[in-house]
Amino acid sequence: MTKLITRRHAIALTATAIVAAPAIVRADAPYKRRLNMQSLNSGEKMKIVYWADGEYIPGALKEINWFMRDLRTGTATKMHTGLLDLLHDIDQLTPSKNPLYTISGYRTPSTNAWLAAHSDAVDPSSFHMRGMAMDLTQDFSDPGMIYRVAKKLARGGAGFYPNRHPFVHVDVGPPDTWVYPQVGRPDRAEEYDREKAKKAES
Repeated sequence: MTKLITRRHAIALTATAIVAAPAIVRADAPYKRRLNMQSLNSGEKMKIVYWADGEYIPGALKEINWFMRDLRTGTATKMHTGLLDLLHDIDQLTPSKNPLYTISGYRTPSTNAWLAAHSDAVDPSSFHMRGMAMDLTQDFSDPGMIYRVAKKLARGGAGFYPNRHPFVHVDVGPPDTWVYPQVGRPDRAEEYDREKAKKAES
């Protein structure tokens, strides 16, 4: 019986082949990072290569910034590349072939304040305002899948909101995990600013 090759096995086989290949072959097969996303609010779709040949692609980043804009105000900002890499890696590690269904990317302070006033699930100091967070889902039959992957990667905050329309929050702030009605640590933004200041001084 022929064995089916899963997405994860295919990635592992590809990685093995690259390691075993001569240097000249590796040079001709540059690694690329892609994002396949669809906004559940605007309906917009995006399939884009944003990193190739060891560099981020400025034009692609600009398109992503607009895709992840605050839909309430139409305001875009520079999204953190660490968030894009986290989304890429999460997508690679999930078995779903669906796009990443995005709900909320960048938020202006006014939008975040409005949401926080109407919901106890919104952090007043949210990393959404820094272009460092995304609310999303992927497999509607297993809405917690992204949360489990993000929690295992431990590269920032990961929260699961199993409400009527379940979604997962991921960010590239200080590591933390929670499941609503629990919330993330309220001092994470301050912790991030302190660490950023220390790095600037060193």
